[in-house]
Amino acid sequence: LTFHNGKGYVSSYSGPVSIDPNARLGYVAEFDTASLMVTREVAVGYQPEELVVVNNQLYVANSGGYRVPNYDRTVSVVDLTTFTEVQKIDVAINLHRMKKDAQGRIYVTSRGDYQGVGANTYVIDPVTNTVVDTLDFAMSDFCIDGDSLYFISVAWNNNTGSNVISYGLYD
Repeated sequence: LTFHNGKGYVSSYSGPVSIDPNARLGYVAEFDTASLMVTREVAVGYQPEELVVVNNQLYVANSGGYRVPNYDRTVSVVDLTTFTEVQKIDVAINLHRMKKDAQGRIYVTSRGDYQGVGANTYVIDPVTNTVVDTLDFAMSDFCIDGDSLYFISVAWNNNTGSNVISYGLYD
């Protein structure tokens, strides 16, 4: 859920929560914050998660987590004027959390596949809509305050049957 110019935006899996390689595409609904009525909808990727607005564009982290082993690996870019998906940015599998910093860069986390592909964090430049950095650490959740990113992580691994728990500060 995020807000911009009197509108709210919420992501929806658009189907049952179950492992299904034939799951439907998810969508984002726009609603008016005064009336709480849905005003528009747009299809995005599979099992969309968090979203942010930068430069009148909505960025949506698509996980595809219920399509295992065929996870989605894209961030959908939705133009808020036309409310159409204008681009998909290839990032990594099983995307989850998403936040922007004071300069507008977008941080998005990947949960990996819990065995061979580890969790990681990526940075997207909203001017070029490309991945410009990989932070090489997992994050379950995080917040950005000024130039500091605070994170916690519980990364599960099916091979070891255990979690790796960490926390930290990225400047």
